[in-house]
Amino acid sequence: MKVARWKVLGVAGALVLGYAVSSQAAQIKVDEDTFADFGYNMKIMYQHFDERAKSNDYTKKVFDVKDSRFYISGQVSKMVQFYGEWNAAGAYDEKFVKEKAGGYAKDNKVVFSEGGVNFVFMPELQVRAGKVRVPFTRNQMTSSYSLIIPTDAWYDKGGDDAKGIFEAVKGKGNKYNISNKPLDLIGKVDGGLYVHGDIANGMFRYNVGVFNENQRGGKPFKNYQWVARVEFTPTMLGFAPESTSSPAGKVSDTYLGKKDVLTIGLGYYKEKLYDKGNYSSSASSLEADGWTADLFFEKKFGCWVPNLQVGYIKLNDSHFHNETTSDIKKGDTTIWYAQGQLLYDAVVGFGKPALAIRYENVEADGVSGDKKDFTFDRWGVALNYYLKGQAAKVSLGFDKVSYDDAAKAYLKEKELEDSITDWYLYIQTMF
Repeated sequence: MKVARWKVLGVAGALVLGYAVSSQAAQIKVDEDTFADFGYNMKIMYQHFDERAKSNDYTKKVFDVKDSRFYISGQVSKMVQFYGEWNAAGAYDEKFVKEKAGGYAKDNKVVFSEGGVNFVFMPELQVRAGKVRVPFTRNQMTSSYSLIIPTDAWYDKGGDDAKGIFEAVKGKGNKYNISNKPLDLIGKVDGGLYVHGDIANGMFRYNVGVFNENQRGGKPFKNYQWVARVEFTPTMLGFAPESTSSPAGKVSDTYLGKKDVLTIGLGYYKEKLYDKGNYSSSASSLEADGWTADLFFEKKFGCWVPNLQVGYIKLNDSHFHNETTSDIKKGDTTIWYAQGQLLYDAVVGFGKPALAIRYENVEADGVSGDKKDFTFDRWGVALNYYLKGQAAKVSLGFDKVSYDDAAKAYLKEKELEDSITDWYLYIQTMF
């Protein structure tokens, strides 16, 4: 029986791998219940980085492959689904540029980025485990190949090396010390397990899980990170649910008019970041928790497809901050964001055009001089051109980031720019 199965696999591979199925992937199929889709996705980007310093600085102009990803997705039975993604990041490396001449680090390592198994006992009861998406915010559950603003969320790129204001002020020895980057707490992928399901044909969806605790105090994996998320879609009004009954369980920034969607989500997160004394002998323990609320709407009206997403994230005790080593305090982080896209769902030239806009405001407790709160606003604008949906897309856009309050005071002291505008040209392909 096993020999026969492998023969079928070999023949199916030879016959099927040469063409793309409807999902832009090649498929090996053993039978109706056992199959695997294979594909390759890529992001190419040219970025024109604005000046970061007020003197002796220069702009950076970088061509790069930002993401090169192989994936497999399928099932061994109707109850057992699986997926995996392997990523080769772009060659451009800022640290390499600063430390060595030449400008490019030719490191072509391929790493396992995410993957896992999803057990579908019934639509209402499923279990996903592995290195998978953390179901707290909608952003964490969103496929990076569906973004309407390709430079992603929380565009903190201030400072002299474009690594962000929180990277610049964190670490012992800096006068304006932040223990960790608060935005790192909402990373997309981690090792864990969570129970999820669709109730009432997708009207309600839930996720409750446990993940690795990533302590910053040198003792990772000591305990657990807990997350929960619930969503509601008014299907009685004709809106389609965003079912998570798939191997990866991802959602999209836009469905390009293929279905009308209205999703309201609530999420909760809890994790211990430092034990008492781990960060400093005078610091207490730090246990972060947070919650989020968001709304996603997309509906087709004739040839027009408007899209809107708004959200709020509150992270309590997300970091330590201090101006002196003897004045250590716990800090919170607050994030507001809104984005939208207007798609003209008809071919103009070679594809379908769309205009996307994103705004976000981030505020984290901290002190610089007599100013409080590290704050920045980001405006992102993209002209998207869908040649074949998300499978072939070109974007031209910019991100404008303005720093205020303690962040502005810090940048001023370091003689760095407190307002930057970065431009980009982005190309995406999916197979």
